[in-house]
Amino acid sequence: MKDTAIILLLSSLVFGFTLHAGENTIKLSFAQSDSLPGNILVINSFDVMSAKVRKNKKALFMQLADSLKQILYEASPAPNGKMIAIPDLIKDTSESNIHSLMIQNNASKAIVIKSLDAFFNQTGVEVTREADGKNRTASFDICSFVTYRLYNIGEIAIDSEISTCEFFTKRNVVSGLLAAGPDIVGKKQHAFKIVRKNGLEYLAKEKPWK
Repeated sequence: MKDTAIILLLSSLVFGFTLHAGENTIKLSFAQSDSLPGNILVINSFDVMSAKVRKNKKALFMQLADSLKQILYEASPAPNGKMIAIPDLIKDTSESNIHSLMIQNNASKAIVIKSLDAFFNQTGVEVTREADGKNRTASFDICSFVTYRLYNIGEIAIDSEISTCEFFTKRNVVSGLLAAGPDIVGKKQHAFKIVRKNGLEYLAKEKPWK
């Protein structure tokens, strides 16, 4: 009888230890799954060479894309890790490929530049009457349009299209209502500024690090 009681006591102790050990294992597993890596990747996937634009414009757009990648890298906080800029052009933006890069770099997020454009846009024509007839003046904005994609571990990728414009100049209209606008390549220093503004607007609006 005494032996039976001892066996029952030992069994209950072993069962209790096993139960607590299992609880500890479950809690550890949850803790590990909640502790996601904090690095953030910045990736350029905009293949300028496949774009249907003239050669000197392609060269400018390659520089603009690299500049935008650097802006995102420098201006994005990474509260739980660090920013990592991938140096190469990544054409394959499938989730499997991007997630593979994220795993390699211990990152939980990736900001991808999908497409980029910088251009002048005629916004209107002002008509004034003068002694020698009507005078028409066209107004132009300088604009940038960028598509970003944000990848998160375990979530669906999110696309953001950011359009940024600001007034640039006025030009006389020779005939009709259209005027020849400025050349974006010839005004490339302004192109870099408007693309920078686009990148900062994306970060302010979307806050991809959260």
